[in-house]
Amino acid sequence: MGKSAPRLAESFRPENYKLSIEIDAKKMLFSGKVVISGQKIGRPAKRITLHQKDLKITSAKVIKQGKTGNETIELERINSQKSFDEVRLHSPTLLYPGKYTVEIGFSGHITEQMHGLYPCNYRHKGKEKKLFATQFESHHAREVFPCIDEPEAKATFDLTLTTPATESVLSNTPVKKQLETQDSRLKTEFETTPVMSTYLLAFAVGEIHRVTSKTKDGVEVNSWATVAQSKSHLEYANKEAVDVLEFFTDYFKTPFPLKKLDQIALPDFDSMAMENWGLITYREVGLLADPGNRSQSGEQLISLVVAHEISHQWFGNLVTMKWWDDLWLNESFASIMEYVCLDALHPDWHMWENFAEADMIAASNRDVTSNVQAVKSKVNHPDELFTLFDPSIVYAKGARLIKMMYDFIGEDAIRTGLKSYFKEFAYKNTVSDDLWRHFSKASGQDVKKLMDPWLTQSGMPLLNIHRNDRKLDIVQKRFLLDENSDSQKWPIPLLANKKIPTNLMKEEKLTLELDNDEPVVFNRSGSTHAVVNYESAQDKKYLQKVTSDRSIDSVGRMNLFNDAYLLSRHGSESLSETLELIENCAEEDRDSVWQLMLRPLAAAKLFLEGDEKSEQAIKQIKLKLAKKHFKNLGWDDRETDSPNTKALRVTMTALMLQAEEKTVVAEALSRYKNSRQVTDLPSEQRSLILATAVKNKKADLDKIFEEYTSTNRSDVQRSIAAGLTAAKDAASIKKILEKSIGKDEVVRVQDIPMWFAYLMRNQYSRS
Repeated sequence: MGKSAPRLAESFRPENYKLSIEIDAKKMLFSGKVVISGQKIGRPAKRITLHQKDLKITSAKVIKQGKTGNETIELERINSQKSFDEVRLHSPTLLYPGKYTVEIGFSGHITEQMHGLYPCNYRHKGKEKKLFATQFESHHAREVFPCIDEPEAKATFDLTLTTPATESVLSNTPVKKQLETQDSRLKTEFETTPVMSTYLLAFAVGEIHRVTSKTKDGVEVNSWATVAQSKSHLEYANKEAVDVLEFFTDYFKTPFPLKKLDQIALPDFDSMAMENWGLITYREVGLLADPGNRSQSGEQLISLVVAHEISHQWFGNLVTMKWWDDLWLNESFASIMEYVCLDALHPDWHMWENFAEADMIAASNRDVTSNVQAVKSKVNHPDELFTLFDPSIVYAKGARLIKMMYDFIGEDAIRTGLKSYFKEFAYKNTVSDDLWRHFSKASGQDVKKLMDPWLTQSGMPLLNIHRNDRKLDIVQKRFLLDENSDSQKWPIPLLANKKIPTNLMKEEKLTLELDNDEPVVFNRSGSTHAVVNYESAQDKKYLQKVTSDRSIDSVGRMNLFNDAYLLSRHGSESLSETLELIENCAEEDRDSVWQLMLRPLAAAKLFLEGDEKSEQAIKQIKLKLAKKHFKNLGWDDRETDSPNTKALRVTMTALMLQAEEKTVVAEALSRYKNSRQVTDLPSEQRSLILATAVKNKKADLDKIFEEYTSTNRSDVQRSIAAGLTAAKDAASIKKILEKSIGKDEVVRVQDIPMWFAYLMRNQYSRS
């Protein structure tokens, strides 16, 4: 780790920014002035230090605010320090604690790096156009204006933008007034923001249009995109945003403090979305849905992202972590709240299955090596966030730990604790202990004692269950794949499916005396971040029974399959045992459970890659598993289908195609041949049909790439990427590489990691 960044908020605390910025789109420049009112605190000093990066400071002065009047302090010198992105304003005399105003003129370059202020490029009616947007998290506000760019330095903002008169302008708050300047530009003044951190300030400028609605509390909700996108593609996300905003307002028992909530789809965006207060920014795939060719998985993705970002309006925006080492306070809670919300809004989606399939699995399969980071890690400088930022840990593991806490102390205690937490800390900053205090008071449990070991220690425990009639001996040790276990211990909620003497294991070894010798399933909901290994033949036989006859719930089955897979990787069980367990579960009726069942098959395929006989055997297993379901489900959705049936149909079609069943392959090729273009294919099957055509050398690669470059729809581009990268023959692979991430470079920078991942998972393109 590098040298710790100095905390500038410890010497100067901003209270208000009056910020004016003028954008010159043609020259890709911006210029502005910021007037920062705030308090000098701490010891007297001869300077005030602010953050700035790559800005040219054109003027600066410091004004001492006194009771009898203001005194301008002539600066001795201004010098910038690159090491910590600082500008130091030096005074010839000591500056004592008190009120000051700092006025700075500045200018800078608009760059293509997708942070700070940057352009989003798109085509509309054959013309290349740009939309300008900001991305300030974690510490990129300093690239656009001098400030104290730390989460703890909360202030209000009065923003004024000067932009082209023909373009729309958005920021965190509604427009206060607009006027045309003498040079026919548009000057927009926005209403004062709430007290907030610099990383949440945002604005966007461009040719955009919207759909709009209102919540029952009168909050205006708008969803925006460039004019290249159809307005109808914004309708799904806007309706979801209204429902989600109403849900969280009720769930947190804390009003949304702004008059409006804007969402905007950006053609270029490095992340999936960003929770700027009142102006949430998204990748287009995270906000746009085609109502004419609906994709259930696409709409569910949008709902999850919208719910995640709107929950941040409370968790992160209203109450903010003091420093970046508590980033999990923002992200882990938003990652669980999205499922809490959508489980209520869409009960037919069975969102806790989705949670198990995504976050539970991502966390448990990442947390198995000795060098993995903890959820809460020390951050010396915001630059380190990029290297420490592990979505499987900060988002997924953190979310699983909070779900574990939910199941252990109960939802009523969670909601009571959150309400009092928001009331005490609205517009302030917190550390994790503040939250634990409120949950402990609401639940009567020592939540800090339960949660801190899970957050500060990396890894997860393995619970070995040894049975001797009615007596169970449980031993915990760290579950590691790359070396021997260490001495770490956790307080482990056992979450058993029947009453047991204690539900919390605090020690290394625990003995339970049971009322009878009926088997016990531990971690029934999969919420406890642990792997359970049942050593007795009696228990193993029982687990085989409850998975095959589905006598425990779907999430419990998913967790058992995940544990079996991890234990086979660990060597505690063989992969062949796990595959036998799967083969006995061909009657499984939940698609999310199938996603877990298929992971050992994928691992076996990878392990046996290049062995033609073994690969053929795996294809036969897939055929055996899928044949009956596919016969019942067929290719096409019906109006009466449940969300699960639709998802299961896609999974079974994929298995039949992977097994290379001739009639199914022939039908896929026929559907490809009969479609005029990629967008005509059913959205959920688009990538499967394309992949089949590409594998069988029936696809026109040039025509498909032409569609990729000409469409403004990111969901179609993702389908094309998944389909094209399934190629097997060398000539096709060479062409695909050249056109995608090679010399032709038709792929946006934001999408290169996706193409790379798809190409790496294909054994024929990996090298």
